[in-house]
Amino acid sequence: MWQSVLIKRALPLSLSYLLLVVATLSLDSILHYADLFWIGRYLGALGTAFLVFSFGYSARKKKIVRNGTLKFFLRMHCNAGWVGTLMILIHSGVHFNALLPWAATGLMMVVTASGHVGQFLLRKFREEVKMKKMQLGISEKPGEDDHIADMQHFWDSLTVRALEQWRTIHMPLVSFLVALTLSHLLTIAFFLDWR
Repeated sequence: MWQSVLIKRALPLSLSYLLLVVATLSLDSILHYADLFWIGRYLGALGTAFLVFSFGYSARKKKIVRNGTLKFFLRMHCNAGWVGTLMILIHSGVHFNALLPWAATGLMMVVTASGHVGQFLLRKFREEVKMKKMQLGISEKPGEDDHIADMQHFWDSLTVRALEQWRTIHMPLVSFLVALTLSHLLTIAFFLDWR
């Protein structure tokens, strides 16, 4: 069980997501304790810039950007997305004043979770399942080990099939998050005292 694809790959990324939540709560508390909570207002814009920067991965996949490896752009996408999400969560301050920020922050967490679960894990799961299939094909020892290997292969294959559907969820969520973010920015511009 400890060699399961789910444990070896999902656990580290689940910890990354948990670290995002813990870092947000900790940094927001520190800023409030140091009476520097006003910094959070500016982290929203900076975090949004990081998230926009993370779209470089999509631009590279669609060959809008031609230089650089996909692996580099995927790593940049994941890291910039994590840091940008952290900044925006601190910006929200774990206290909300209206429905739109609640919705945008909640959706951002769902999109982040979807990204954690999605593309990176799917690639790793496919690689490991392919390797385990080759191992199962090579193994000719009949007996109890075959049943354990068959069960492991079954659960790994089921995990991969479930995760193959992630993009059908992730991309519309990203589009909706962009729309909520733009709505948030427009309401700020509308209600801002420009004097």
